Amino acid sequence: MLLGDVNRPPSRFTRGATGNKTPMTTGNGGSAGRIGPLALLPVLGLLMVGAGLLVTGPAADHPPLTAEDAVSRWFAARRGGTATGVSEWLTFVASTESVIGVTVVCVVALVVLPRAPRWPEALFLVGSVAAQSALFLLVTVCVERPRPDVPRLEPAPPTSSFPSGHVGASLALYGGLATLAVTRLRGPWRYVAAGLLLMVPPAVAVSRLYGGMHHPSDVVGGLVNGAGVLLVMARALLSPPPRRPERAPGAAPGRSWAGVRAWAPDRVPGGPSAGARTDVRAVRHGPRREPGGDDVRVAAGRRAAKTAGGGGSRGGGPGPDGAGREP
Repeated sequence: MLLGDVNRPPSRFTRGATGNKTPMTTGNGGSAGRIGPLALLPVLGLLMVGAGLLVTGPAADHPPLTAEDAVSRWFAARRGGTATGVSEWLTFVASTESVIGVTVVCVVALVVLPRAPRWPEALFLVGSVAAQSALFLLVTVCVERPRPDVPRLEPAPPTSSFPSGHVGASLALYGGLATLAVTRLRGPWRYVAAGLLLMVPPAVAVSRLYGGMHHPSDVVGGLVNGAGVLLVMARALLSPPPRRPERAPGAAPGRSWAGVRAWAPDRVPGGPSAGARTDVRAVRHGPRREPGGDDVRVAAGRRAAKTAGGGGSRGGGPGPDGAGREP
């Protein structure tokens, strides 16, 4: 074994007693890495509550919030015809019934249709829609904001105007489907599908303004809520778990070969002790052995003596160590 082998990075495989290569285990730390990002959901909820209290409190009398009533009146003055029908259809697409129905169909398709069930993708979709809804209810309990003072196209739900639940739900669902299309499908058409899906939440936002159901800051809050939930859930369920450094045989638990001499002879089970490290390196740097086991320098001396003495090793000439032999 040459010295260069000591600093060679360890392989993902180690040989067992039978000589077969078996994968090295790296522990189960990936589960903690996946669950950890979910702790950001309560933080997102607190931030959304704080934003709602700011919008309805100190910032309500300052631009740009003072211009929101004018925006609502502008949309109300331009209703009619095809635009009203499109707005009603978009409201239906983002309604609670539609979001639940589409989510159930997509989850069943992810579990049943593939050769192997896509549980992470299904949990990502269900978790995004459910988490967005939970945060929305939390914010509406803590923040009281009336609807715009304009005629509305539909009865107002009993929840607060901030944030928009339709906008947040549409982004959690259709934005989640767009995320799956980009990350799990192949080919250029996945970007087309993702682009079409991502057009739904902004269209729903405009329809909520058009119908007089929300202020502009309400739909912005819904977009932030849905986008934040998607980022957290994608990090927790779709991203690969963090890869832990692999440990060489004989290394201390929790320490990788990088930064320690895990593959040095004094660390390998059954190897020499730390005090013999210098001797081991000297042996490794020693002369190379011939197949017969003789030293290269000894073999060279024998050949030189044989040439100079004309075969003196058999006829009384000096041998390789300078001493004559009996004829």
